[in-house]
Amino acid sequence: NEVSLDMAVETLKAIYKGGIHDHIGFGFSRYSVDNKWLVPHFEKMLYDNALLATAYLECYQITGLPLMSKAAEEIFEYVLREMTSPEGGFYSAEDADSEGVEGNFFLWSYEEVFEILGKEEGEVFCKYFDITEKGNFEERNIPNLINSNIRNEDLELMHQYRKKLFEYRDKRIRPGKDDKILTSWNGLMIAAMAICGRVLKKQEYTEAAKKA
Repeated sequence: NEVSLDMAVETLKAIYKGGIHDHIGFGFSRYSVDNKWLVPHFEKMLYDNALLATAYLECYQITGLPLMSKAAEEIFEYVLREMTSPEGGFYSAEDADSEGVEGNFFLWSYEEVFEILGKEEGEVFCKYFDITEKGNFEERNIPNLINSNIRNEDLELMHQYRKKLFEYRDKRIRPGKDDKILTSWNGLMIAAMAICGRVLKKQEYTEAAKKA
């Protein structure tokens, strides 16, 4: 059904481009509080990310759109980096707040970006990711691509800039982590990783699923 497919594709694109998606460290927050997917409740849940990864992978299988497989792989990069126990099981959630402020870990000032990237790179990044002096959330900024065209030629450049911001952000006080390992939620992520290993022919995801 082409109409249903178009609705699904456009929704998945909008979720990816919005601030509900952590464009610096990856993974998706649990929900958005507006109609543009811009402002999330910043908590990240294992089950949401597992189900979104599966949806993006199924969309990739149907459409072949590179953005869909990229979205799924970014989820797994986040989960394997931040949400995986030494034994291989997956943790439940990351909190929304740190230092008593919701979203504090994830928000950026305009000045911070220039301090990290310099003037030339900072201007490019701020334009691409909607970072302004005024801010888009409580005088700070949630990086997003809502008004940007995602062009393949931009992706590698933005990835280099993103890595610099990620390294800077990684030194901040982190939100708390719910390190419960729940069988049902793990089942969803194991399935998602196994699907990804099969669809994208990437053994590391199959192995992570088997270890969990």
